Amino acid sequence: MKFKLIIPAILFTLLITSCSSTKIEYDKSIDFTQYKTYAFFKKGLDHLKIPTKKKRFVVKTISEVMLQKGFTKSSHPDLIINIFTDLHDRIDVYPQYYSPFYSRAYIEKSKEGTLFIDIVDLKQKKVIWSGRKYINLSGNDYKQFKKAIYKLLENFPPK
Repeated sequence: MKFKLIIPAILFTLLITSCSSTKIEYDKSIDFTQYKTYAFFKKGLDHLKIPTKKKRFVVKTISEVMLQKGFTKSSHPDLIINIFTDLHDRIDVYPQYYSPFYSRAYIEKSKEGTLFIDIVDLKQKKVIWSGRKYINLSGNDYKQFKKAIYKLLENFPPK
């Protein structure tokens, strides 16, 4: 009987933690100290499905982090940074009951999904680092993007 209760609890925990997760993958055979410069993948930015103002903010925030880590933006880069998102609408409905005869619902709409950052070695034309982070864009979108970018790049470059 207890076994039947444990399985749903474990599945629920996995579901909750997977939605809020950050996933980083990189080529462990690469010496990341060889890279000094970067640029953004223009076609990737053109296809990024967020408003232009937010797109500029994301690029500015990534550039800020890369500068703090000693990288320089260049027209002849070692690395290309590609950004993309997989966002969709989220609708939450909260019932509000005032009496047994009258009720109404509060509906909240927001966007949620995943922010992806891929870093490509331009000479090898190979993805050497990839990160993704779940984001919920209810409230301050800029704050959520900034938080996600800093979280994704906090351990870049890998040591």
